[in-house]
Order: sequence, then C-alpha cells, then structure tokens
Amino acid sequence: MRRSKKMLQRINESKATQFFVLTSVCQSIIDTSLETRVYLRNMKELEELEKIKRNSYNCNIDPSKARMTNITEENIIFISFQIFQVWFCFNAIYNQNTIQIITIAAINFCCACLSIVQLLEVKKWYHDFESACSGQKTSERNHLTIDINHLTNDIPLIITLMVFATIISFLSWKLYRQFGWNIYKKIGGDISMQAIESCSVFGRILSVKGQEDKDLPKAFSSVHIGVTAMIIINQILGYRSIRKEMKLGMILVCSFWVVIIIDFCILLRYSIGTVTDSWYFYTVFLSVGITLSLLSLIWSVRVKNNFGKGLQDHIDQEIREPKAGNNPSLKDVKKPPKWVIDD
Repeated sequence: MRRSKKMLQRINESKATQFFVLTSVCQSIIDTSLETRVYLRNMKELEELEKIKRNSYNCNIDPSKARMTNITEENIIFISFQIFQVWFCFNAIYNQNTIQIITIAAINFCCACLSIVQLLEVKKWYHDFESACSGQKTSERNHLTIDINHLTNDIPLIITLMVFATIISFLSWKLYRQFGWNIYKKIGGDISMQAIESCSVFGRILSVKGQEDKDLPKAFSSVHIGVTAMIIINQILGYRSIRKEMKLGMILVCSFWVVIIIDFCILLRYSIGTVTDSWYFYTVFLSVGITLSLLSLIWSVRVKNNFGKGLQDHIDQEIREPKAGNNPSLKDVKKPPKWVIDD
C-alpha cells in the first residue's frame, strides 16, 4: 500500500512524469499489437513452408524453414521485451533514476534499429526461398501463397517505433534534468559523493542484462546453461556486495563478467557463420549483450573503488527511510523553541 502511494506520488510529480508513463504504456500496447501482426504473418508463412514440404514440390525449403523459425523466435523476444520495458519505465519513475531514464531512451532506438534488421531478415528469407524454388513449373508455383507484404506489416512497426523512440527521448531529457536536480538536493554537489550514484548504473545494467539470454549450439549447451545460471547468481551477488560493501564479492562479480563475456563471444562466433546462413537479428542481439556485459564489468570496478566513501551510509539511509520523510506535511516540522522567562 505504501509503495502504491509512493508510485502515484512519483507519477504525478510533474507533467513530464505523467506523459512519460502514459507514453510508455501506449507504446507497449501499440508496439506489441503491431509485432503480433508480424508474428502471425511469419507463422502463416511457416505453415506454407510445411505445406510445400508435404506436397513434395521441387524445392529445398529446409534452410528457409530454419530461418523463418528463427524469425518467429525474434518476434516473441521482441514482444516479451516490450512488456518488460513497461515495468522498467515504471521502475525508473519510482526510483527517480537518471541512468535508467537514459538507458530507456537508448533501448527504444535500439528496438527501432532491430525492427529494421527484422525487415531485412524477412526479405533475405524470401529471396532465399525464391532461389530454392526457382526450378518449379509454373503450375506448381501457382499453388504457393507466400505473401510477406512489408507495406502493411513491417513498415508500420518501424515507423511507430521511431516515433515513440523520439518522444521517449525528449521526455527522458526532461526527466534527466528533473531527477538530476533531485539527486543534487539529496547528496549535494560534491563529486566524491556523486560517485555513489554509480551503484545505480550497475543495478540498471544488471536489470537489462538479464534479458539477453539465448541457447548455445549443442556442443556447448551444457557450458552455456552453467553460464546462464551464473548470470542470475552474479546479479544476486552484485546487489548484495553493493549493499554490504563486500570487496571480495565485487571481485567475484568482475570475474564472472569476464566468463560471461567470453561465453557471449563464443555465441557470437556461432551466430555469424557464413554470409548466407548468418542470423542478423541474433548477431545484433548478442553484440548488445557483449556491450552491456563490458559496461557491467567497468561499472563493477568503479563501484568497488567507491566503497568506503559514504555509499553504505547512503544505502542504509534509503532502506531505513523514516515514515515522516514520505509525508510532505511533516518534513519541515521542528521542535518548538524553548521560552526563556527572565527573573
């Protein structure tokens, strides 16, 4: 109940926060709907490929089927991420976190770019399919109903993502100034004290990084499962090490990030393959994962170096925030002055 009241308070703090939340919700609904249309289109084409295979047309459609299966998985990832981003936006407003706001703006432009990559993936799939079925008779080709129709499916999604990315970026800039002033009032202008906020960067990168998981080829699947579990353990260890200022814990966190980066590089190597077989979306996706992992490693080192400079006191103060601190009417209440009576 208390958290709900605080959330409403933070949402209604300014016009910028209200528009930011409203835009985030609308973006999620519209983008999810458009991506679902693309997903249903791709599933329909996958069914057509199955029909072609059953009817024994003169086509080698196995590569086309594998690529389209990958594309439908991209659609599911994209839809899931849009839902996750709603929580991410609400969390940014609740915590008034400037770094999270910047991350959201960057993520939106990344999503817009990935939607273009999706379009290129589908175009390549269609080109490969036509090449595979080029030897068919005209009568056989007339039975095929492959219709990707970019104009009514992919293009509206790309335009919508670009528009929302621009709006979110503008609102993020407004909120960055607003939240930045709140941080200045809270911890002051001392640069050494502002280094405390680096733990927030670390936490936000961990939150995004948790979305970057994907399977490794069979020969390395068991190793990758272990590394995937390590990501989850690393998040828990990272948060706990920050709160307790555990240097050994942060050293382990840094070591884990090195292993995770190596794992992602191996994944990237397998995803690239040859020019004809490479999975573009997955390659970009993994590149983002490697970048986030490197940033996490850098900020882990920075956080460890800021231990003993007031970080623990700041975190403890936020955890044990007095109830009066949440009530604006009680913030400025002072003890009444003593009356001095002259003899």
